[in-house]
Amino acid sequence: MKLLFRIEAIIGDRHDSPDSLDEDEIHQWLLNLQKQDILKVETETEYWEDVPVELFELIKNNIKDGNFEHTMAKGHLWLKMDIPVE
Repeated sequence: MKLLFRIEAIIGDRHDSPDSLDEDEIHQWLLNLQKQDILKVETETEYWEDVPVELFELIKNNIKDGNFEHTMAKGHLWLKMDIPVE
């Protein structure tokens, strides 16, 4: 079974973050994503501000595999990805 996860992350500093990056810059930033960069993760029924380590690893693996969609505005990056869960 797969669940749709919506992830909000902040790029850079809260007070000095870029409005936009090109695709390569976004991909590089995501490959170096840290747990503290994530502001929240949501599914239809769940919500996390402090992302569990296991979920963070699943998110990172999906990013490495390119299995996500994203939008960016005002230094915030929103990701949507399907993650298999058991």
